[in-house]
Amino acid sequence: MKLIKTISLGILLVIGVVALLLVLLFLTQTSDYQVTSIDSCQSDSKLTVFCQFSNPEDIVILPDERHLLISEFGAIVPLSPKHLPGNISLFDTATARKKSIKISLGDNIWGEDQCQRDDLVFSPHGIDLKKRFDGRYQLAVINHMPRETIEMFELIKDDGSWEIKWMGCLDAPNLGYFNDVALRRDGSLFATHMYDKGTPYWKLAYVSFAKSQTGYVYQWDLNNGFLKVPNSEGSFPNGISISDDNKSLFINYVFDRRTAKLDLESYKIQAEHFSTGTPDNSSVDGEFLWVAAQDNTSADLLLFCADAARQCSAPFTIYKLRQDNLSEVEKFFFEQTQIGLVTVGVNLKSKIWLGTFRGDRVASFELTH
Repeated sequence: MKLIKTISLGILLVIGVVALLLVLLFLTQTSDYQVTSIDSCQSDSKLTVFCQFSNPEDIVILPDERHLLISEFGAIVPLSPKHLPGNISLFDTATARKKSIKISLGDNIWGEDQCQRDDLVFSPHGIDLKKRFDGRYQLAVINHMPRETIEMFELIKDDGSWEIKWMGCLDAPNLGYFNDVALRRDGSLFATHMYDKGTPYWKLAYVSFAKSQTGYVYQWDLNNGFLKVPNSEGSFPNGISISDDNKSLFINYVFDRRTAKLDLESYKIQAEHFSTGTPDNSSVDGEFLWVAAQDNTSADLLLFCADAARQCSAPFTIYKLRQDNLSEVEKFFFEQTQIGLVTVGVNLKSKIWLGTFRGDRVASFELTH
């Protein structure tokens, strides 16, 4: 009986210490910013907003340089109690209107034979588009439903607009939990593994403070399957892009607040950039790299943005970096605007188009030079 009592007291002590540490983490990691109430689809002096979306988390520019393809994020565990489906949509920048996109099932020729699907239920996350060596446009989509996969589509011109046809998929490795994807022209790809599937929320909260390594980058091709990319480990790998010459990867690590340039021949880190906030997605633009960073912490999200049903105007920064050394060319900081929790910025015709992982809108701002 005495032994049982001692063990019980020990367990209670451990629980108390963990709770105290989490409280201290919360109190020491919050920021002093304020958020603006967002109650309508109204632009402001800094940003123009376009609504009727659902969590437009990632954006790619289509070949006509008129349409944006948008990944409308659902939700993932443990950041949400359960997985939720999302959508893929179009935005016509010429008419400033959202469009639906036709999605059809084709033959599995760009994926692995064992990865099959017979429906069109998706929970999309990061996306990438690449013109293949055969001239066709391949879209890769990180997907969390009904299981963890990378879905392949062909982008096809459709009477002044676009449609996508499913062309195969890849089942994630055991414990694999993807965030973003970067395609090569031969159909091979790189994907960020955020953290092991099944990681509890409290552990992620602790990692946000301790900045311990949680994941890395996977490389996939049809001959070798998924392989871990050397020297790609970090704390919550997120957005990933590949240079136009296919020689360098640009990897964002959320809790490290770091963007790394990884050489794909030597597998050495050639350059790094450190954000004031947490870097999310990136986009390649000629000799430059655009990185979207959220200037908040996990504790801030709980304190200021806990209501998932409302928009949250949390501050963010869009960085313009040189690809060769990741030095800052410009940065654009926003706070108390009509969008927050911004995940991506892409440059189309001197406008930066913004998406968010929680909200009903995309936004844009003008580049003045």
